[in-house]
Amino acid sequence: MFEHYLTNSMVGIINSKQALKNYQLTKIKSLKNTSAYHIQQSYEYIIKYLIYNNANYNKGINKETSIKQIFSHNLDLLIKNFCIPNGIAVPYKLVKNAKLYTSWEAESRYRIGFSVRLDSLKKAIKTAEDWLLLIKPTYKQKLVSVNKRLKLD
Repeated sequence: MFEHYLTNSMVGIINSKQALKNYQLTKIKSLKNTSAYHIQQSYEYIIKYLIYNNANYNKGINKETSIKQIFSHNLDLLIKNFCIPNGIAVPYKLVKNAKLYTSWEAESRYRIGFSVRLDSLKKAIKTAEDWLLLIKPTYKQKLVSVNKRLKLD
């Protein structure tokens, strides 16, 4: 269930890569911030997919008709309050950088002068893509196809 969360995560990765490629072509710094926003969203979708499909999280809930939806963008909070207690594995790089990636959700759009480091962004994209493909290996062909058509790799 909640497959659309993984699809949305894949779209976030693609959007992040596109924005990063456009930054590299134009040097418009706001495109790095756009890339950062999309990769934070990608992480959030994967985490929520895993939480919502976790048997411990949904004890006593009929997933066909209801879900205890979480209204937070805070990756650190999602990891500490929902993933760890429910035995959901999260990549070490994400755990280590959860506060940083969380800041990308709002600061990348609203804070004047905000700029994400290029190396941090590239690592975050790679970690998100690797994690998505670990969870859903069948997305590999789709990502390869999109990356090739859009010349993202």
